[in-house]
Amino acid sequence: MLYELQQIFHSIIKSLEVLYVIEGVKPCARILVFEDDLEKIIDFLMKNQLFFSLSDFKVLKQTIQSEFYSDKSIKIQKNALQKGHFFVYLSKTKNFAEKAKFLEENNEHKDLGLLLGYPECCCDFFVDNFDEKNTDLTLKILNNSDGLEFAFHTNIAARHFDVALLSHFPHRFDCKPSIEIAKNNLEAIKEYSKPLAAMFLGVLQSIVVYTIGEGVFLLRKCEKIGNEFIYGDILATEKSKLYFLISSNKRFGIINKTKFVVGDMIIDGPQYGVMLFT
Repeated sequence: MLYELQQIFHSIIKSLEVLYVIEGVKPCARILVFEDDLEKIIDFLMKNQLFFSLSDFKVLKQTIQSEFYSDKSIKIQKNALQKGHFFVYLSKTKNFAEKAKFLEENNEHKDLGLLLGYPECCCDFFVDNFDEKNTDLTLKILNNSDGLEFAFHTNIAARHFDVALLSHFPHRFDCKPSIEIAKNNLEAIKEYSKPLAAMFLGVLQSIVVYTIGEGVFLLRKCEKIGNEFIYGDILATEKSKLYFLISSNKRFGIINKTKFVVGDMIIDGPQYGVMLFT
């Protein structure tokens, strides 16, 4: 089924969201779907006896060519000539799908998050921090977290590469309810595809360098030697100067949440975030 879902949704994360609902791991899901794909997606949902509702608006995603994922979007009328994406709210329960649409339209963000199965602590964090100017909460989560090393389950930075076990922003990277959700999701993935689960682990277990304006970087296959890490390869959203610096070196040191060392160069500033997921 996973292969069929990926052919329809063109995304691993979106395919898994549907799978979680089918398997009863998630009560309701909210998926952004390009309008040209709606017909085949609706056909799939009906064949699999899933209830759904469609948003009464479209959104234009604000992405750049090198990005797979973006938190930014602009609402437009559903009949606008511009091609856009609709939100599809789906569930095994008709009331859940319809209620999710209602909550979205009325900006009831906390209740929508709870309906989608997110922890209350994370819903509160989202309501307190998310707005049109702050759509990516990753660095805020890091600032809200203690330490620099976290369980790979909450590595939401990897969503930029279509890999994630969570579809919400955890309020902290050590959020226990979020980790439990991620563990349940990983078990569901293993049931359908052990190779996909193994790939997820290989991506999620990494050093993450998260920046504002210079890209997101995952340093994989890391080995700690003394106070430094040696990394095998890099996943990057941007071919920026920082990318070329990191890719031309194999030594990386973490000083604090916003300060790190690449080779012999120290990088520091509030626009940076560095964390280790193991």
